[in-house]
Amino acid sequence: MPHLTENTTLAHETICFVGASSPPRRRPGARVCAVLVAASLAATACGPASAADYLLQPGDSLEFSVAGVPEMKQRLSVNLDGEVSFPLIGEVKVGGKPVAAVRETVRQLLPHRSLTIRGQDGRESVTAISGEEITISIAEYRPVYVSGDVSKPGEQPFRAGLSVRQVVSLAGGYDLQRFRMESPILQSADLRGEYESLWADFARAQAASARLHAELDGQANIDRKALMEVPLPSGVIKQIVRNEQDLLTSRNADIGKERAHLQLTLTMADERLQVMTGQQVKEDEGAQLDVSEIERINELNKRGIVPITRALETRRLSLLSSTRALQIGVQVEQSKKERQDVVRSIARVEDQRRNDLLRDLQDSDVKMAQTRAKLQAVGEKLLYTGVVRSQLVRGTGGTPTITVFRRLDAQRREKIDASEETELQPGDTVEVALKVEYDFKPTQ
Repeated sequence: MPHLTENTTLAHETICFVGASSPPRRRPGARVCAVLVAASLAATACGPASAADYLLQPGDSLEFSVAGVPEMKQRLSVNLDGEVSFPLIGEVKVGGKPVAAVRETVRQLLPHRSLTIRGQDGRESVTAISGEEITISIAEYRPVYVSGDVSKPGEQPFRAGLSVRQVVSLAGGYDLQRFRMESPILQSADLRGEYESLWADFARAQAASARLHAELDGQANIDRKALMEVPLPSGVIKQIVRNEQDLLTSRNADIGKERAHLQLTLTMADERLQVMTGQQVKEDEGAQLDVSEIERINELNKRGIVPITRALETRRLSLLSSTRALQIGVQVEQSKKERQDVVRSIARVEDQRRNDLLRDLQDSDVKMAQTRAKLQAVGEKLLYTGVVRSQLVRGTGGTPTITVFRRLDAQRREKIDASEETELQPGDTVEVALKVEYDFKPTQ
């Protein structure tokens, strides 16, 4: 900006500019009018559709110039308070006013002045200006802003007649990769791997369920007809079923061995009980005979036929026989208890096995239900990303939803449902939302 110094030697207030060298001059009025008309036409050409009605707002830039004094040409910005600092005048409130009103205000505030212009060679020249020689036009409108599903969201410079289609093009166009997701190409590959992994989990859970049903029913083989078709290679499915079949065979063999062991224990207990019962019968019979013998010996002893020693010996033998019979009775009861324990162990093993199988079957069914739900969710995501990827490759997408937010004044805002052909105004905010067009019908 040229250096200004005040000079009051003349009747008028004078200001010195460095950088110009010309003799004192007065510009004819016709030239001033021509300059003003040209400036007005230029301001109208670069403004909005109705430049005369456009109200200045913070962010706009004005161009201030004086006819015939290029040193005073400046670009001035409207600050946040809606004010502009004009040369020779100072701060002027312009927010909410049209350019014509601002121009008239500045012309009224600026009286006729004489300017002393000092050239580079040090020579000075005097010229006079008046308010009619001042030109004020819009140099640059405040930018518009684009957000949402575009490649480069942010501010874009405003130009007269700017439409939504044009500002989206300036922002790099619609971008499906920004549509609330990562790269659909990479994400589609990840989802495909997850989808196949979930199908493998479902196949394993299904085969495990079939194996558990076979165990509960006492079957030696898995019912393959009960298995649902899954989109996996036949070799993988056969291997999963083969593994479950081998597990079924192994578990059936283990339970068979357990049953055989318990059955053998039960048989041995039965045989022991049978032997002990037979021995008990004999001991009871012997004890009865001993009792009869004691009675006979006592009778003979009363008659004096046998000595007392014989009677005592007979009693001793009877007591020994009774003791042995009692011991055998205890052993018989112990054998019965052991047999009952074996029978109870057999029942407990069967009940525990059935409970374990039912619990495992319930867990398997729950896992299948969870896997099925995950499959449905991942399948929908996979279909969605597939459509997005396809539209990305073809360069097409769904119909965008466009909303324009426009500031009417300091307090009021307007929300406009717009299209690609909607013309914008300075300061508008354009929000773009893409909707990918796809039709998903979940499989049952």
